[in-house]
Amino acid sequence: MLGRHVYRVHPIDEGWTVTKEGEDRPRGEFSRREEAIAEAVRLAGSDEPAKVTVDNGDGTISEEWLFGSDAVTELGA
Repeated sequence: MLGRHVYRVHPIDEGWTVTKEGEDRPRGEFSRREEAIAEAVRLAGSDEPAKVTVDNGDGTISEEWLFGSDAVTELGA
């Protein structure tokens, strides 16, 4: 697969969830934001190239981290 795998951390009614872009089911649900971010970072670190985004719940991204290099970006495509 070309490009980055994207892991999204976003709020739900009673906590936070981690989803991988393109998958139907969440990778995990957590009571605290920090726990969800830690899991997303762990997943992204073992699935490079990857990106973690943290959604505020209103569609805006509050934080973002990149893991590994993206061959497409490096080639200037």
